[in-house]
Amino acid sequence: MIASAPNKVVTLTELAARIDDGTSIAVGGSFLHRGPFAFMRELVRQHKRNLEIIKPSPGYDVDLLCRSGAVAKVRAGIVAMEGNFGLARWFRQAIERKEARFEEHA
Repeated sequence: MIASAPNKVVTLTELAARIDDGTSIAVGGSFLHRGPFAFMRELVRQHKRNLEIIKPSPGYDVDLLCRSGAVAKVRAGIVAMEGNFGLARWFRQAIERKEARFEEHA
């Protein structure tokens, strides 16, 4: 008899709870498309701090995390909200105020 694999499906709340403060997180999506936005909002809800976000082209997700004070470092090629929505202002403020660091990978 073949044993079945354990179920690895968890709620967003459970998943975010597994992320410790200071963790590096690589996420998918591009700008405003296909990002794990509900997961990012859950990290904010759980008051996560000092996160390092690695993503080629973040936008809303990183901006939201910067606004909540969750980000210590961003590694990305560009951080923007696309043409009609302007710059990611909370990200920019976090960098200018030295509340977070940015490592550009263009």
